[in-house]
Amino acid sequence: MTTQLQGQPGKVYIPSIGDHCEAIAAALRAYGQPAEVLPATSPATLATGLEVGKGRECMFSLMIIGGMLHRAKQSDFDPERSALFFPSLSRKCVGINYSSLFRDALANNGLEQVEILSPGIANTYRGMGSHPDVVRSLIWHGFIAIDLLIRLQNQRRPYELQPGATDLAYQRSLARVVAAIETGEGSRVVAALAASASEFEAVPLDQSVRRPRIGMLGDFYMLYNPYLYLDAIRQIEALGGEVEILRFAKFFYFINWMREQDARGLGKHQDALQIALENAYQHQVEADLVATVRHLLSDANPLEPRATVTVADIQRYYHIGIVNGGFTAGAAVDMAREGCAGLLHVVPFLCIGSIIAAALGNKVRTDLGQIPWLDIIFDAQGGTNVRTRLEAFLFQAAQFDRSKAGAQRAVPPPAERKLSETHAAPPRSPRAAPLIPLTVQPAGAGSNL
Repeated sequence: MTTQLQGQPGKVYIPSIGDHCEAIAAALRAYGQPAEVLPATSPATLATGLEVGKGRECMFSLMIIGGMLHRAKQSDFDPERSALFFPSLSRKCVGINYSSLFRDALANNGLEQVEILSPGIANTYRGMGSHPDVVRSLIWHGFIAIDLLIRLQNQRRPYELQPGATDLAYQRSLARVVAAIETGEGSRVVAALAASASEFEAVPLDQSVRRPRIGMLGDFYMLYNPYLYLDAIRQIEALGGEVEILRFAKFFYFINWMREQDARGLGKHQDALQIALENAYQHQVEADLVATVRHLLSDANPLEPRATVTVADIQRYYHIGIVNGGFTAGAAVDMAREGCAGLLHVVPFLCIGSIIAAALGNKVRTDLGQIPWLDIIFDAQGGTNVRTRLEAFLFQAAQFDRSKAGAQRAVPPPAERKLSETHAAPPRSPRAAPLIPLTVQPAGAGSNL
């Protein structure tokens, strides 16, 4: 770990949206910036956020400020040397407007000294340590590695013969990856993930009975906290299914595609080229990390498709230039294409994008051969009747999975593939041919941190 830099925040606090955020904190620490992930959203932290809100904020903003104020109540918190990490968000999300809410809430609680930190070119990536470009690369390595660990956990836990063994393998592997990030070298993260493969491989499984795979969709800050997704993953596993969470990289690749298009539209061709190069690098990092655990993954296509595939899927339902809402619909198409037998959409109360996505659900479901689709809404009221609804949903998903196994599944093909080249989706199998071969995908986009 590098010695702390002069003129930087004493400690940067990272909003908690899941274990991926541990990668951000570890990468900052690796290059001299003390950092800590805020407490995971809980009834207590959310109540704190609701107290300072005005009733029109999105769930994400209340989660962040609630977590920060909750942490500030602890005796070791120093407001004069603290900063809240809140990077610039997509123009597709109203969250870009909430820095002012955070400042007001902090000031009203005697914490006006706390800095709202949005690293970028304009402030020379303040708060991102002595080597911001390396830190950003480390964060991406961590994002992909942790996402793969979560995928392994969800794909293997339903079949484990020793209850709790998969979760233990995940926790050990997560600690190993975080420690590797803190060394400051991306190659160490690749090696740590390769070592973690043996942790999961050592867990005995019984995969003799096929389970329907459920794709879980929604805003990312809702998908990695059992309190927010109403513990749906464990409930689905108990009811005989397994869960595939929307892959973390998909959203970032899509954001970079938009950034590249914006740059080209403004005639900033050098910026567009830079984004394209970042994209190529990030896809390569993803490929390197996936290769270390490929033999354990049950995905027919473990690599995320290029952003152009996502864009084509979105455009079937939504104008790409309108405010957020279409991404979930496009992601749903891809998850069905890859073999999911049901789509579970986690909707945070007061999120416009998720409400729009829920409205598009019926059309998406129809186009996907009446694939089961269920919206569950988190409103901090305890999730009334969620178990009963999940039972009915899993029954439908199991029927859908059986009825479509070995038969044609109605999934719209990627737009850039000729109609004559498309094929019916095969039943999900580790040996099934991918529906979107990476060799035929045009260059798309990556993500930028």
